[in-house]
Amino acid sequence: MKRKINVLLTAIGCPGGPSIIDSLREDPSIRITGTDMRKNVPGKFLVDAFYVVPPGKSESYITEMLSIVEKEKIDVILPLATFELNSLSENSSLFGEYGCKICISNKEALDISNNKFKLYNKFKKEKFTPEHFIPNSLDDLKNKMCLLGFPDKRVVIKPFVSHGSIGLRIIDNEIDLYDQYINYKPSSISIPAEMLDFIFKERDINDILLSEYLPGKEMGVDLLLDPKSNKVIKGIVRDNGDVLFSEVSNGFIVEEKKLLSMATEIAEEIGLSYVVNFDFKYDYNGEPKLLEINPRM
Repeated sequence: MKRKINVLLTAIGCPGGPSIIDSLREDPSIRITGTDMRKNVPGKFLVDAFYVVPPGKSESYITEMLSIVEKEKIDVILPLATFELNSLSENSSLFGEYGCKICISNKEALDISNNKFKLYNKFKKEKFTPEHFIPNSLDDLKNKMCLLGFPDKRVVIKPFVSHGSIGLRIIDNEIDLYDQYINYKPSSISIPAEMLDFIFKERDINDILLSEYLPGKEMGVDLLLDPKSNKVIKGIVRDNGDVLFSEVSNGFIVEEKKLLSMATEIAEEIGLSYVVNFDFKYDYNGEPKLLEINPRM
């Protein structure tokens, strides 16, 4: 009888969790253990064993994960959450002592790809890098917004390091807050500039990136990279279809050699490993710009 491969899939409550579990099920030799911060996630009913774990930044996270690895005899970990990546990468040798491999990039590559400021700064001379600034105060933020064409053009603020759409805001002075209130569910990330005074009043502006707004279609690129050579083995490009808070629906695979080549160049330059996701968006001139890298499935 063929030995089961024990796979631990983290953050199975994420939007892609169920479909990734479904894909793994195509190989009958794989046994799946799932973890998540929350107790009641749909993915818990799709795996062979499920554990609630502390947040990835928690001091007890690694201890809890090692306990699960030992109990379930885990062979490989596939991480799905951004805030777990650094902890897992830094402690990969501890998991190795239990015979467990983590499919994750090294810490140096993660530090660049997870941090939008470091990422944009590394590729600041490339055409695919959005125009951006790092404001140091509320007044500086407002001044830099004007340099990006505001109020004629919308602009974007977001934290250096984030997950999903946490902290992402589109500054748009043409937005009608009453129309949003009366006609739509509370699901907009657009705010008028005057809201910045309420958000950042008497607060330091640290680790906030201001960038140009990209009005075009959002595209995704998924790459599989060899962890030894950091060379791309396989890649696909996806029209992300409808995107709400970083959740993709109605997406479909397309042929787009330019984006695939662009993502390959970036990934290999950084030295990423295993499965990595890129998000691109087109600017006013129809040129693709890099939104972010998710160094995970």
